Amino acid sequence: MRYGYDAYFEKKLREIAACGSVLDVGGGERFGKELACYRDLFRGVEYRTLDLDPRYHPDIQASVYKIPLPNGSVGAVICKSVLEHLEEPGQAVDEMYRILKPGGRLLAYAPFIYPYHARPGGYRDYYRFAEDALRYLFRRFHALEVVKVGGYFRALMFFVPFQARLKPVLEPVAYALDRITRRDRGSTTAGYHVYAVK
Repeated sequence: MRYGYDAYFEKKLREIAACGSVLDVGGGERFGKELACYRDLFRGVEYRTLDLDPRYHPDIQASVYKIPLPNGSVGAVICKSVLEHLEEPGQAVDEMYRILKPGGRLLAYAPFIYPYHARPGGYRDYYRFAEDALRYLFRRFHALEVVKVGGYFRALMFFVPFQARLKPVLEPVAYALDRITRRDRGSTTAGYHVYAVK
């Protein structure tokens, strides 16, 4: 089943791929974090990964706070489920803004109501972001969309034991309950997609 927030993400990911050069910031392995099913969108696109952790074999091993690329050199940036793991998310957003070409695009995802998920020996877990916080972090961009990813029941689903294994069952139920009860129109959500244009 396709959900509205998934369709939105795919549409914006197509726009990202059309930019010709893409940097996946903090994405771990190539096409990680549920991007593998979109691999074909990036055929013929200069797609590179940036991560500080060498275990992920990034194309560029560096900090998001000091990306070793010139100003205005990248067509698009993907930053999926990264900002919550950074001590200084604002500094990271500024650095992504710096490397984007004028008119460059950024597609991010950040959690709002979501369980603690640090990785021992790897990254920590610092923040959750309300829509207001995201609009503030990305304020330098001249075009900005912040889109909820589900409602109350989708947020709740992430707190169910073994939710990763049960997601194929839980997500359709959560989606239906959010729609039926109109909880998808409130302020509670698991997280937000952010689409921004420099």
